[in-house]
Amino acid sequence: MSERVLIVTGGSVGIGGMDSGAQGYLTADAMRRYLGWEAKCLSFRRSYLEYDYDWVRGYNVNDDEIARYARDCSLVVFMDTMEIPRDLKLVQAIRTVPKCILGVGTGLRSRSRYTLMDQICGGLPVIVPPHDETLVTSLCGVPFNFVILDIDYIDELSQPKNDEFTVCHAHTRALNKGYDHLVDIVQSLSCNTEQIFQRPWAESIASKSRSHVILDDFHHPSYGLNVLEAAVMRQHVVSSIGPWCYLMDPDLPFRSCHPAITGKPVAEGALDLVDAIQRGDGPDLDVARRWVETHHHAKNVAPKWRWFVKWITQ
Repeated sequence: MSERVLIVTGGSVGIGGMDSGAQGYLTADAMRRYLGWEAKCLSFRRSYLEYDYDWVRGYNVNDDEIARYARDCSLVVFMDTMEIPRDLKLVQAIRTVPKCILGVGTGLRSRSRYTLMDQICGGLPVIVPPHDETLVTSLCGVPFNFVILDIDYIDELSQPKNDEFTVCHAHTRALNKGYDHLVDIVQSLSCNTEQIFQRPWAESIASKSRSHVILDDFHHPSYGLNVLEAAVMRQHVVSSIGPWCYLMDPDLPFRSCHPAITGKPVAEGALDLVDAIQRGDGPDLDVARRWVETHHHAKNVAPKWRWFVKWITQ
């Protein structure tokens, strides 16, 4: 049975209407490609990351077209928040259409208490990645791992590794994303380093792929796209993944510098991991790549949406 789905990025909070990590577009594309559904992702503006997109309001689609499409949807998915522009005709069009929130990250974390009340009082389903303890422990979420990586495209973009051992950091300059730890770590490294900041996603992937180690942001005890992309490119990752993630999956193929695991401050634990990797004492990169393919390739994530739609519309 074919379904029609609209995925809407947060229009007024968080990243201001952009497609966080391209998860809206990649999910809609996976639904089209692997399920044969009609699916569109609606964004409100484009990002410097230059992700692929379906619809950008006012750029290649108008409000009437959005409302006509949405009116007959089986499901409307809001990324992180249902706060969208009030003048959008979509609001009236989907009044009786099943809806849910897809918990991608920062936008939901910043207003989780309000979303929790929406869940309790209105029965609003919220999908959260089981490994993200900052969301799972705050919400009564529907636990399935919806995160998709465009693995085939990452393979196309990847370049040969540098001859010299290189540590790369592609960061956000914000203290709440661990930038202070990152500065301490990079300043203490004696090897070659590369910094990537605010560059288009495809260009960043090509540059990052030449390094041997990727430093993740150290802002919360989980793993995100930076870690998963590195695993696809067969790179070691230094991240502050917390005990919750290993509780959810004891076979998680990533090492961590989280203080609860190493017994050391983040920066010291991270430097120890880099030293071990440089000596050749790192996890099996092929195992990590296969793990990501199993859990995050679009063809393996898309079927979960079929069961979710059956559940939410029952």
